[in-house]
Amino acid sequence: MVAIPAPAATALPDAPRFPFGRECPFHPPSLYARARSAGPLFAVTLWNGRRAWLVTRHEEIRAVLMDDRRFSGAMAHPDFPTVTEARVTVDRNERAFVGMDNPAHDHYRRMFTREFSVRRMLALKARIQAIADAVIDELAAHGPPADLAGTLAVKFPSLVMSALIGSPYEDHRFIIDCAVGRHGLTQTPGEALEKARALAAYFRRLIDDKEARPGDDLVSRVIESHVKPGQLSRDDFAEIGAMILRAGHDTTTNMIGMGMLLCLRDEDLRRRAADPASVDAAVEELLRFITPVQFSPRRVALEDVEIGGTTVRKGEGLFLLLASANRDERVFADPDRIDCARDATDHLTFGYGIHQCLGQTLARYELQVIYPALLGRLPGLRLAVPLEEIRFKDDMQIYGVHNLPVAW
Repeated sequence: MVAIPAPAATALPDAPRFPFGRECPFHPPSLYARARSAGPLFAVTLWNGRRAWLVTRHEEIRAVLMDDRRFSGAMAHPDFPTVTEARVTVDRNERAFVGMDNPAHDHYRRMFTREFSVRRMLALKARIQAIADAVIDELAAHGPPADLAGTLAVKFPSLVMSALIGSPYEDHRFIIDCAVGRHGLTQTPGEALEKARALAAYFRRLIDDKEARPGDDLVSRVIESHVKPGQLSRDDFAEIGAMILRAGHDTTTNMIGMGMLLCLRDEDLRRRAADPASVDAAVEELLRFITPVQFSPRRVALEDVEIGGTTVRKGEGLFLLLASANRDERVFADPDRIDCARDATDHLTFGYGIHQCLGQTLARYELQVIYPALLGRLPGLRLAVPLEEIRFKDDMQIYGVHNLPVAW
């Protein structure tokens, strides 16, 4: 892999415009490493001219995420930091618990923890394997060349989510379109809000359908356990369901595409990811190395707080850079190198604290299944184009590849 160069001897820029561009598609912006070497906080300027802070080190990011008293994750907060104007509109209208502080966050989240428990996910694992095998059979029957990013990487998690949620698979393109419209960096506020509202409206219709015709799925069970007893309104369930849908489709799709690209460029990684006995460690290292969520979690200071000798003033926003934490030399030796022999389980890819990703067990199982299934079935898998023809998602808040042409 291409390593990030050592920090330059020149001084760090003063509050540069954020977000930054990547010099190498396989690594976060090199300014993260330079800022991290200087201290845990780094001042930046946002699109609206406001100052915010990047929290760059593993220890301080965990500390902020655990400090619910002095830092708010409420996206409706007027000072909540954003990377685009469109995101302001989306955040102000976020009604799922991902954008709430306690006690409201825990009140709603507890209603869904059973659905994503290790026990529930373990029961689903055989179904995940069967879905993976069927999707790979279809890819093999189609024959090369194929765009892995636009086919398997999309279809596999979509079918898994369909099995879990009970949504019709044929709706997956609509769901992905809404997620992309919400997570992009180039949308207007109106376009982003329209996609967010459309997905919530879709899930509201799904609730109505499942209430009339229940099945063995998440929506039907939550209706029976929480909606009918009056603990959860249908509209609140629609907002939470929309959040689950977009997270379940978008992040896993990007981990599959980016992870497979790395496997095709690194023989040791490929060997370990293809082996069911070593794939778990390979998945953890890929999660650490890729860190697809680029600009979240975010917080706003509720009072003046000192972090690493720097005072964050009340009302100032913080971007907790998980990609920087996952390359922190204090935690991970030689962090810009993929090393499946390392213990990468301290990575923060799924966040930390009360907002830690609800679906992380499902995401792990999907990746632990799809990498060895695909690499084992198609051992001759290779890139069909030069790396220069791969288009990376620099225009999205969830990082990955737009295309991945392969042959075998």
